Amino acid sequence: MYSVIINNTIIDGRCIKELIDNEIIESYKDIFEAVKQGIEPGKLSERSYIKIRDAYSELDRLMNIYDRYESILRRDRIKVISDDSDYYPKIWEGLTGMPRVFYLRGNENVLKKIDDCGSVSVVGSRMPSKYSKIATRDFVKPIAAGGAVIVSGMAVGIDRIAHEECMNAGGTTLAVMPGGCDEIYPRENADVYERIISGGGAVISEMPPSSGIRKQYFPSRNRLISALSDCCLIMEAGEYSGTLHTASYAVSQGREVFVLPNSIYADNCMGGLRLINDGASILLSVDDVIDATASMLLYRKMDRNVPSYGDRKEVILAAIRRKIQSSPEEISDEEIRTVIRDELSVRSRTCDDLCEKIGLPFYRMAQILSDMELDGLICQEKGKYALTISH
Repeated sequence: MYSVIINNTIIDGRCIKELIDNEIIESYKDIFEAVKQGIEPGKLSERSYIKIRDAYSELDRLMNIYDRYESILRRDRIKVISDDSDYYPKIWEGLTGMPRVFYLRGNENVLKKIDDCGSVSVVGSRMPSKYSKIATRDFVKPIAAGGAVIVSGMAVGIDRIAHEECMNAGGTTLAVMPGGCDEIYPRENADVYERIISGGGAVISEMPPSSGIRKQYFPSRNRLISALSDCCLIMEAGEYSGTLHTASYAVSQGREVFVLPNSIYADNCMGGLRLINDGASILLSVDDVIDATASMLLYRKMDRNVPSYGDRKEVILAAIRRKIQSSPEEISDEEIRTVIRDELSVRSRTCDDLCEKIGLPFYRMAQILSDMELDGLICQEKGKYALTISH
């Protein structure tokens, strides 16, 4: 009923907040009761009173819409996920503007897998180059096989390839739709849609069933794609493409953005190149994505209420240092690199110094320092290692 009212009347979030603040209702879920009973003048502002009164005059129409929604939900086995559900994405904690209610068709456990195993969104052009297609396949397969959920928008082009390659690798994928999750868009991707649902994946939308496909739904859909991912891969993007909306949302939501480098002479790539110029990470290695996803996942599991990058960094560093003490054999090279960068940000150190400070054997520390030096992340002078500008 909340979806019915918020999508089919002039009642908005401000009106609902006023009802809650005035203790007329306890939560947004009680909005229908407030409409059905009516509100006496004087208990709300004139603005909110008019909205409730207008909705009350349309109760029959609203009940008919409710019955239609309910019929579609039963027919297509669509689940309603509200913000108090066990399946509501924990990855959304700390973000503003996330839907209180959304709809899912398929396996709702995909949402739990995102919280348990991490997720990577993959987006790009609807008419990608051969190079971008090959790169999408090469990156998605190992990421999906490693357990991360692949999130995309089921558009033609890069989105379709991402979903397909994920399923081909035996992975789990989630599609976010620009209309109701009972509406297949575009129609030529009907085979992918059915394969996602039947293969253990899921299709979701914040729009009620059979809402139609509208231009204004696409930016809203894009913000959910990035919000449901730890990292966002931009495989190809024109200078004014919708893919850039997803990248913009990802940055504002604190997600890591990787961009596939491409030709400076291709118009379809200029958006991505500008993202790199603005500071996005260059997509060079699958390991970079897996490590970034693991770091974000670790942060979420350690302390989901820490919003800033600086605080998140401290949480990650503390967790890595504890892991080194308790189970050093399980520590990854990228986690060691993270601690080395932290130590060298204070002052230059020898390999022996780092071994003592971090608590790892010389043979492992020496190998990683050598790799970091080859990658241009650190330099050595008079036996001491220091960070380079590119670290």
